[in-house]
Amino acid sequence: MSEKFLTFQPGEYYDFEKAAVEERFAQSRGEKPIPPMFPGMDPTAPRPFTEAAIIARNRLYNPFDPLYTDPDFARAHGHPSCPAMPGMIMATGSPQGFSKDTGDLWYYTNDGTVVRMYQDLYGDTTLAPKNIVSHMKDVTQPGSDVRMMFMGGECDGYNEKGEKVYHAFTNTRDCWRKYKDDVPASERQNFTENMAEWTTYFPEQIPNGDAEYERMFKIWDNEVIAGDNTPYWEDVEIGTFLPETCSDGPITFMHIIAWQNMGTMSLFNREELRDLTYMKKNYFQDRFGSFLDETALHYSGRNIPGSRMAMYNNTCADIIYRTVTNWMGYKGRITKYEWRFFPFFRELDVAPLCAEEFNLVPGYEGKSLDLHPSEGDIVIGKACVIGKYINELGEHIVKIMLWAENMHGALIQGCPIEVALPSRG
Repeated sequence: MSEKFLTFQPGEYYDFEKAAVEERFAQSRGEKPIPPMFPGMDPTAPRPFTEAAIIARNRLYNPFDPLYTDPDFARAHGHPSCPAMPGMIMATGSPQGFSKDTGDLWYYTNDGTVVRMYQDLYGDTTLAPKNIVSHMKDVTQPGSDVRMMFMGGECDGYNEKGEKVYHAFTNTRDCWRKYKDDVPASERQNFTENMAEWTTYFPEQIPNGDAEYERMFKIWDNEVIAGDNTPYWEDVEIGTFLPETCSDGPITFMHIIAWQNMGTMSLFNREELRDLTYMKKNYFQDRFGSFLDETALHYSGRNIPGSRMAMYNNTCADIIYRTVTNWMGYKGRITKYEWRFFPFFRELDVAPLCAEEFNLVPGYEGKSLDLHPSEGDIVIGKACVIGKYINELGEHIVKIMLWAENMHGALIQGCPIEVALPSRG
């Protein structure tokens, strides 16, 4: 702990932070309205989900299974249309985040999202958030030089028929430090230096070479979509590993741009990537082994020189959910999904993530998430059955620990998930 900063106690506030903290607590208690995250956005307004929007998002992360991209195919296999892949629903109702000038240095992270699905989400559905609850808690460690505030929100989502479709919870942590008055300006970081500090201790990316690409190709070749061969609940054994999945090459900053609806240049499909001789002749590899074309040169100022782009909070989760949708087939239904990730600010690394679930996975006992995902990662989806039960609705549920690894064994995303399967009974 540095001697440059004030120390904090939970529930005790300095003058510089007191007004902002009290306002956020009032928001969490419903005594003050929560401003929208973006101007003009009403988080309580009904939200339409069109068939086209669901299919467009499905194509980004699972173009290989026609159940999620072809409405006629979906109807022929017992669905009214293409079901949405997990990740399309988020919660609402968190108190407004703290201003970055609440203290002198600022850190943030998202601890994860948990969504319980009571039915699949299909197109031409309008969901209205109800029963919105906000949470606010001071989770500062006594005597720490980091003020740490937990802010969460949860809600239920109902369709136009009055049916409950989901319950969702999400949260963030906003944290700050405050220099002591006697620390000279020459020893203080400005905001840019504060935001760039994580790059100095973020582990160096190991470049992907031909061996990593060949391993990726093998995972592609072994990927199986169960389709109509949905397993019965009784036949699933705890400790069973599901077949792996893999991203289409290393994740580049161009992928991240595309997934944020900002363009699809410099992306290559599986057929193109398989011909490494052609790729090396016609395109270039960046320092992570990712193939790009010359248009990428126009985006070279995308991040801090010497660094690399960190993935968004749930990027890996969206990539690897198909590990489970492939396995569960067309009669399975995802009833719950989560995602958690390792924060890139070391100040927020205060507890092991997904340790409880990994303890139930053979060979992964004692492990937890250990690296924030970033561009250059080839994302491998792995999963293991860790439990079975019958829920309060009589559904036969399989509990699965789903996680993402990069090519070099780092655990970069945890996604505990549950699936309802048909029962022989």
